[in-house]
Amino acid sequence: MTPAEQSQALRQISIFQRAAQPTLDRAAALCRWQRHPPGTIILSYQDASTDIFFILEGAVRAMIYAPDGKAMLFTDLDRGEIFGEIAAIDGGPRSASIEALQPTLLAVMSAGNFELILQSDTEVSSSMLRLLTSRVRRLSERAYEFRAFAVQHRIHADLLRLAKGSRIASGEVVLFPAPTLAEIADRVSTHREAVSRELSRLGGLGLIVREGGALRITDIARLAELVREVRGD
Repeated sequence: MTPAEQSQALRQISIFQRAAQPTLDRAAALCRWQRHPPGTIILSYQDASTDIFFILEGAVRAMIYAPDGKAMLFTDLDRGEIFGEIAAIDGGPRSASIEALQPTLLAVMSAGNFELILQSDTEVSSSMLRLLTSRVRRLSERAYEFRAFAVQHRIHADLLRLAKGSRIASGEVVLFPAPTLAEIADRVSTHREAVSRELSRLGGLGLIVREGGALRITDIARLAELVREVRGD
């Protein structure tokens, strides 16, 4: 890409959407550009590196592998999102492993240069604060769910989170590709059989329908109501 194309590519990143053009040009010049095929481990848990990563194409998954090899999935991140910000800010070890789910193009910036960008543009630093706040809120919600929700309700909440990242049309959401039983189980700390049983039950109620490689949630309002009822909202 030309410098102008690199600068324009960074505009799609959430924290740069309101940045001044000189900030974008400077940020692009400070980045390295990396491509990763699916399955690549981009970062490993407890690594000492401190770079920050901007997703220009593709998608990645944040997770931690337990000593027994079981994965704990935190979240999937798509184009326009960032990762590695915690170590870039506090200099500590990586808080999760990051794996490429699709062919992925990343812009990579050192922690020191990222700090200079934050200091030079208040729009970028404000956007970064809002992003960190939203991630803390999501983690707080999940911590509460693990403590207060039964497994079936954690599954409902996980489906609702996935749905919020997709387009809602006529009260329905189509998740494509459909999350696997193992992926949902790892996110809500249960086993595939429990997920299979609950999805079958939701299917019997007409709330979800499997369609080839997709999962259609037929009544997103009803699913949200199920989660609210458990939370006591």
